[in-house]
Amino acid sequence: MADQIKVLYLVGQFPAINHSYLLAEVRILRTLGLEVPVVSISPPDRPLEKLSPVEREEAARTYYVKAVPAAQVAILNLGEFLRHPPRYLRGMIFALRLAGGSPKRLAYHLAYFSEAILVGQRMRRSGVTHVHANFSATVALLVARTFPVTMSFAVYGFGELHDPVGSRLAERIHGAMFVRSINRHGRGQLMLSCPRSEWPKLIYVPLGIDAAEFALGPPRTVASPPRLLCVGRLAPEKGQALLLEAIAALSAENRPVQLCLVGDGPDRAWLESRAAELGIASNVEFAGWVDQARLMTLYSEADLFVLPSLAEGIPMVLMEAMAMQIPCVAPRITGIPELIEHGVDGMLFAVADVEDLTQQIRRLLESPELSTQIGRQARARVVRDYDMARNTERFAGELVKFVCGLLH
Repeated sequence: MADQIKVLYLVGQFPAINHSYLLAEVRILRTLGLEVPVVSISPPDRPLEKLSPVEREEAARTYYVKAVPAAQVAILNLGEFLRHPPRYLRGMIFALRLAGGSPKRLAYHLAYFSEAILVGQRMRRSGVTHVHANFSATVALLVARTFPVTMSFAVYGFGELHDPVGSRLAERIHGAMFVRSINRHGRGQLMLSCPRSEWPKLIYVPLGIDAAEFALGPPRTVASPPRLLCVGRLAPEKGQALLLEAIAALSAENRPVQLCLVGDGPDRAWLESRAAELGIASNVEFAGWVDQARLMTLYSEADLFVLPSLAEGIPMVLMEAMAMQIPCVAPRITGIPELIEHGVDGMLFAVADVEDLTQQIRRLLESPELSTQIGRQARARVVRDYDMARNTERFAGELVKFVCGLLH
């Protein structure tokens, strides 16, 4: 039945190095028989020559909204207005209502509306009547309000849930055929943002990885000093400042470690300054963004993977590290306890508690046997519950059920 439907994937940016799971998901859905054209609001996050061959292939078949010249956007919007004035005005009025009277939000929502017109026209030309949004739910909602199509969207974590009023989450849920959460905690948060009558449309389908891509190397011998790896955007919600304090505490105990911070962002200069203040600048490497090949090398060299975040969904990098049998330390927040059972396949600490974070790192460093055991069980957990192909097939079933009206 899957081969009878077309679903347009609307993505905020595609392909993007930190959203590689979307590329994998699209390609798996196609192997399952769905027709999945992709529209991306923004162009790829790297120049074409820096994309992988698969990414370049996908970029070549993706329609990029922001690549359309402004004059052509205006012409296309005018053409849509002349084609169906009532429908166009209905969509625009809805966009203005979503803006809520704020001049800044008004400008943004008018831009979203003009983008929605291009997406809707693309759907019409392609014969697609359902759009599934990833990091672009407002545009998808405006498409569904302006064109005779349906929409759904996915919620991944902090970015979509931290401001449900400002993001008009209730309106998004109401306008959606279904909403996917990648963790159970997120589904619970969605429930708090809508009436009980809407709860059946809130589905939980986890993401995953292809564990075969994370081949195991020879058994690890802990380096001296031990090497810690942390991957993520350098931003306040990622909590790297807390990890620096933990590194300083370990150094004060004459237990020095080397930390590699992979990623970039607004906090980088502050974090570099903070490391110097704490006297651990020589213990911390700021690697910036790296490609997948380099990240695989860093995984293979790491003794521990540490995630100090204040807010998350279920980070893909945590799954990747677990698949590499690297013992992981992560906060006991949101969906992470769904992935890690404390003391079994990873170590959890109380969020924002530097002392607890330090203790969990220390515990693994002091017990190579525990670290090895946790690493083995971590990979087993990912293989069992977070296989990308298997979970995407499950999501395809949900798409078929909702979009085709099938009953199971």
